[in-house]
Amino acid sequence: MAIAFGSKKDTTSSEVKSIELSLKQVEDTKRNMIYQLGELFYESNRENESIDEIYKEKVDTIKKLEYNCKVWNNRKLKTQGLRMCENCGNTLPYDSSFCNKCGYKLQAVSEELVII
Repeated sequence: MAIAFGSKKDTTSSEVKSIELSLKQVEDTKRNMIYQLGELFYESNRENESIDEIYKEKVDTIKKLEYNCKVWNNRKLKTQGLRMCENCGNTLPYDSSFCNKCGYKLQAVSEELVII
């Protein structure tokens, strides 16, 4: 009785691919859960001044990155002659003094980046 060369390997190969796919799905789900946990932790502790020192530096860096995102977005809107209301997020003409949606008195647009 002859066994076809490679038949065992083909089964093993498809089995390995199936296992690798399952492993990738589990790793992706784990990575996503860690990401979600980090977001929850950050949102819960972004204003917590007594946060443990091992987290404080990362939380402060994320706050600076958020600020810089806001500055870049302001710069982009300004090139389009627009700005955003800090209160409700409405997009307005750049030279507006008040939001035409919520009535908020607009502040000067921040254009200075924070060094990280």
